[in-house]
Amino acid sequence: MSPLFFLLFLILLTFAGAIAHVVSMRRRRRRLRGLARRWQMHFAPADRLRLAERIGPKIPVLGAANVRVMDLLFRTEGHRHRYLFTVEYGLGVIRGKHRRQRVAGFDEPVRRGSSQRIPHELTLIWAPENLRLTDAYSHVWQKLAPSRSDIIPAK
Repeated sequence: MSPLFFLLFLILLTFAGAIAHVVSMRRRRRRLRGLARRWQMHFAPADRLRLAERIGPKIPVLGAANVRVMDLLFRTEGHRHRYLFTVEYGLGVIRGKHRRQRVAGFDEPVRRGSSQRIPHELTLIWAPENLRLTDAYSHVWQKLAPSRSDIIPAK
């Protein structure tokens, strides 16, 4: 195999991997937008509300680092804010480092004015790791709103 052919093969392989990743992310976000519409929530692919710095210390894994929040569904309902999202964090220090993703959520009271700076206890609801994406979001949604009549399970 000539070096030029090998280089072209690697470029095509990299391009195919990038295309597969983009297609996968679009499909994932389309499903989450559908859930957000069904639950009358807003969807943001990135952490525009800067939740990562607030939930970092609440991750139930010792040594979680580089916390990132993505695929955020949120809504204000009465006097409460409700958030569902995917948390991505790193594990491992000495040997292999691994990234983990889990679906979590929480709700909190609406605060306005100077009372917004008062720290409050934040309790995260975690979806089991073995659930599919839409099922994991549905699990957290049901735990956050167990008595709601407009809960529509994911299909």
